[in-house]
Amino acid sequence: MAVNLSDILGSRYDNLLEAQVDKSPSEVVVSDNAHETFYIVDLDVFVSRLQPLGYEIVVADGE
Repeated sequence: MAVNLSDILGSRYDNLLEAQVDKSPSEVVVSDNAHETFYIVDLDVFVSRLQPLGYEIVVADGE
């Protein structure tokens, strides 16, 4: 079964600061390797679904 990234990633942010402000303390901000687009996700979603696809945490939970 193919992964539908738009269902996993949710809203897209072009600005890291905006994503950092909007996230809750239990969420992380992730990006692909280009660091041009940012998404807010739960840590468990990152670990299980996005990390294997090359996404990176750019703002950790609690920050």
